[in-house]
Amino acid sequence: MDKAILSFYSSLRHVFGLCPSCESIFRISDCKLYQKKKPEVDWMDKIDREMAKLDRLEAAVEEKIAMAREAAREAGRREADKRVKGMDTIFRPMKLNPNDAKVIFHPVDFVVFNGMTSDRGLTPIKNLVLLDKKDRQGEHLRIQKSMERAVDQANYEWLTLRVREDGTIGEE
Repeated sequence: MDKAILSFYSSLRHVFGLCPSCESIFRISDCKLYQKKKPEVDWMDKIDREMAKLDRLEAAVEEKIAMAREAAREAGRREADKRVKGMDTIFRPMKLNPNDAKVIFHPVDFVVFNGMTSDRGLTPIKNLVLLDKKDRQGEHLRIQKSMERAVDQANYEWLTLRVREDGTIGEE
């Protein structure tokens, strides 16, 4: 290539433009012509280096913030569990995790899937507890006794239903 052309393109390295579509600054010399020696560092190279350094620092700070949030969330969970222990008169005395309980109110107050939230679901559910917080009488007691007989005689069927994305319910 002619020396005059190379000299011309080298001088274009110091001429900048603004892209009308993405509004980023570019060098006219970014047309990818190569020379034997590396071009001198200019102000845009310095800005690019500083921007890359800032991006790395920002990523590191974001990671530290995320770790701090997770630590605070976990500490909050532990503190909430401690406070709930003192107030919980239903589940803790029976060595049940209140997070395993689902409220249904009729024919019993709670269904407790004992072990559901331990080890983040890695261990199987130990048992199913039908829990009522007070003694019932009359029709309510009759229904509960009927449930107890059905369980004792293994006269039940377990059916799992799922709500699909389209809102329909299907048997699993």
